[in-house]
Amino acid sequence: MAEKYKQRGPIRGRQSSAREVDHYNPTRPRDPGNMILAALPPEESSQLREYLEFVPLKCGEVLWEPNQPIESGCFPTSGVVSFVAVMRNGATAEVGITGREGFVGTAVVMGARDALVRAVVQNGGNGFRIESELLRQVLPQMPRLEQMLRRYTYAQAMQVAQAAACNCLHQVPERLARWLTMIHDRTGCELLPLTQDFLAQMLGCRRSSITSAVDRLRRDGAIRPGHGWIRILDRPQLERRACECYGIMRKLSPI
Repeated sequence: MAEKYKQRGPIRGRQSSAREVDHYNPTRPRDPGNMILAALPPEESSQLREYLEFVPLKCGEVLWEPNQPIESGCFPTSGVVSFVAVMRNGATAEVGITGREGFVGTAVVMGARDALVRAVVQNGGNGFRIESELLRQVLPQMPRLEQMLRRYTYAQAMQVAQAAACNCLHQVPERLARWLTMIHDRTGCELLPLTQDFLAQMLGCRRSSITSAVDRLRRDGAIRPGHGWIRILDRPQLERRACECYGIMRKLSPI
């Protein structure tokens, strides 16, 4: 079934006979590697790689919208994917993120077919795609993979619950520090391409609140903001300014 993939592209995929599949290779030097794939036993890794296609994850790419079918899942090897709740009036708030520690498409593991939230690539990277129906077929043959994906699905659910509590109980500067620290964990980059409008969308608050929070973290010496970017200057200071939710979410993730 893997032969149906013929071209690299966005997670939804396009078919072409012009290019052969670029299969999963755990020793590929260009990526740090997905932690779930790296932890698989050799026999399951060998079996699964036949069904995986290497794909770029482009910054800003929407993988799916709410109420759309989840046609494929992805094991990111780099970059960050955000899961965003979307209200009727267009207001948004991020409820979870995934990097190379996890899997994009956990709903499929639990038997769901349609998405409840938007999935969007926040920081560009790469990953390995697998068709959702194919994943459902092969999971019973791979007990270790199924166990790991179910554990990660539970961790994601707990992250969503913690994010909901964080949004209700903590102030924007602490939430922003927590968010930036989590992104830094997954990218390893001090310079992050972020606008204040985007941060307001992710944290579900007004842009003026983000402006104030950014300025506070700047005065603390944790970050230096610029036009369309934020540079992390003092990671320990940023972590100290983060709310307690950072430590809780950190324990849910192997990153």
